[in-house]
Amino acid sequence: MRNTLLIAAAALAASVISSQAGVYSQNVVGYANLPAAAGKNVLLECPFTIGASNGVNEVFGESLPVGSEVLTYTGSGYNIALFDNTFGAGQPEWYQSDDATPLATLPTVPPGRGFFLVAQGNITNTFAGAVAVNVGTSNNMVLVSGKNNLVGCAVPYAGAVTNGTSSTGGPNLNNLPVGTELLFYTGSGYNIALFDNTFGAGQPTWYQSDDATPYVDPATGGNVPTITVGQAFFVVPQGAYTWTTGL
Repeated sequence: MRNTLLIAAAALAASVISSQAGVYSQNVVGYANLPAAAGKNVLLECPFTIGASNGVNEVFGESLPVGSEVLTYTGSGYNIALFDNTFGAGQPEWYQSDDATPLATLPTVPPGRGFFLVAQGNITNTFAGAVAVNVGTSNNMVLVSGKNNLVGCAVPYAGAVTNGTSSTGGPNLNNLPVGTELLFYTGSGYNIALFDNTFGAGQPTWYQSDDATPYVDPATGGNVPTITVGQAFFVVPQGAYTWTTGL
């Protein structure tokens, strides 16, 4: 994904946060500033738990320009939620794409689930809340074999997708089935990274979609895909796979 995602701050701790009263919490909080250019499809993931349900009304509040759309993936297409707060006090603010029919149920964008944002103006989204995984625990995301799974890292980690484990911290997309593809949105198409570790010692394990040409990450120039905080992408596993991330 070529869209630049900037992290203003994200507090990730290796131990619990203690108050002056001696009461501790295993919840880690933080925030991330993620820009979106006007009129562009930007693929994002909200990396924090916000409000009661991570509904679009809680995640975005009143910050979106009128006419902005949030597209949530259904597995075969997209449900569209359009923001318009110009109808007066007490009127709905989220509508179907016709900008006339109120949404009966607002979509949610919880950590780990990717979505497209089409903002009608240049904006920077500030996602602020709690990390979805408590210190010392893990999140397990079951990905459907052979299907396009639109996801993001449930814990706000960045770096090589193979960094870390559930105990040491990192995106931890390890032990993928051979042939699994990661699809990163470029703004006009997808940059594909295919996993294949069957070529022997010393050989690359990530390739372009031809499964012959070593993958080159556009951000680092290395042969392993990298992600940034709040970046969403498609994972197409070629077999049963559970993505585990933790603090």
